Amino acid sequence: MTRNIIIAILIIIAILLLAYYYKASSLKLDAKGITLQVKEKTVFLETTNVQTTPITFSNLNIMQSKLSNGSYFEVATCEPLYEFNQNTKDVIKTLFEANKVDELFSIRGLSAMRVTLKNAQVVNLFVDDNDFKELKLVYGIPYEVFSPAVKKLMGRGFKEFTIGGIFELPVPMTKWSVLHNDYDGIITSMDH
Repeated sequence: MTRNIIIAILIIIAILLLAYYYKASSLKLDAKGITLQVKEKTVFLETTNVQTTPITFSNLNIMQSKLSNGSYFEVATCEPLYEFNQNTKDVIKTLFEANKVDELFSIRGLSAMRVTLKNAQVVNLFVDDNDFKELKLVYGIPYEVFSPAVKKLMGRGFKEFTIGGIFELPVPMTKWSVLHNDYDGIITSMDH
């Protein structure tokens, strides 16, 4: 009996330690700007929300926010019986109808990517995919802001990448309407 209690206590302690040390990364937008957090490192991108537009499909709801620095912040949420494709890189490639997606890092659910569009333009973005039912992304970040943010979050593993990135996006770059054409590329039904 005592042995079972000791084992149960050790298991509880192990779970609490794992919960304490393994914190998911995050990407948040508030009134002051965007906060990116990976482990103990935090990057703040100062910007304000200019306009928010809701977009609704039968199985997906999107809140698309244009920011004062020219970038866009989007939060997409699936309906209860659906979830996002588990390969976030493929989801991003489909959403941007991109030729190529380069993942600079992926740490505990937060990824930094560079998307090369069909017209050879590059879009810098951060993606938070901690939840299979929700996807957050901020894109259109200028290289001068994106590179130092990636460097701080990656730490010693940082490798320089080529200069590039669209400045001041006049319109959103994501093609959520592609959902109807390439359904399994973005979200999938949980019942199949």
